[in-house]
Amino acid sequence: MQAALEPASLERVRAELEAIEGVRRVVIDGPPYVVYVIADRGARFPAEMVVHSVLFRHGLGPGDAELHLAYTGAPEPRRRVRFVSAIVDASRLGRAQARVQLEWAGQMHVGELEGETGPAPEQRLTALATLEALGKVLERRVRFQLVGIKPMRAFDADVVVALLKSDVDGRSLIGAALAADDPNRAACVAVLNATNRILGNYLSNQEVQEMGS
Repeated sequence: MQAALEPASLERVRAELEAIEGVRRVVIDGPPYVVYVIADRGARFPAEMVVHSVLFRHGLGPGDAELHLAYTGAPEPRRRVRFVSAIVDASRLGRAQARVQLEWAGQMHVGELEGETGPAPEQRLTALATLEALGKVLERRVRFQLVGIKPMRAFDADVVVALLKSDVDGRSLIGAALAADDPNRAACVAVLNATNRILGNYLSNQEVQEMGS
């Protein structure tokens, strides 16, 4: 007897497949299930094996789902919001001001916030200023909430990890960046790394709409 999944479960399968780097679009039809996957031609992963492993985790073995893979033409460069600077001014007693500057499509977007001084508060302030700048890039159409930001030690390296949520689908978004000598810059880059996939999809769609208008 062929496996059958609830619509919500199928949606989770589709979302997990589309989260694979290099996968552009997934359509699942059925039952009987037929899975259509569109991937970048230059994607560096064994596509069929990875997709089948995801399906298997959700109870769909090779006999339960027919897989069709299609590839795009030459892979297109993925445009991203570019980090420019992250500066924290703590010259005032007990107060700090974070100023983050990002670039998108040749335009600069600045986020500024004021708060308490100290390593942890200043990193959080920088992360929030990054979200303020991203809000301007996105014209407030997509919103992100900072759940937390934390410095960590991993594999003999200092990293900063950011956890966010988006109003697009409510999923948790995690990004990390090497702290090196500038933990505030790392806080900004960690936020950008957490939001890159949603930003890339949204901004690409926005460009297509503007070209068609």
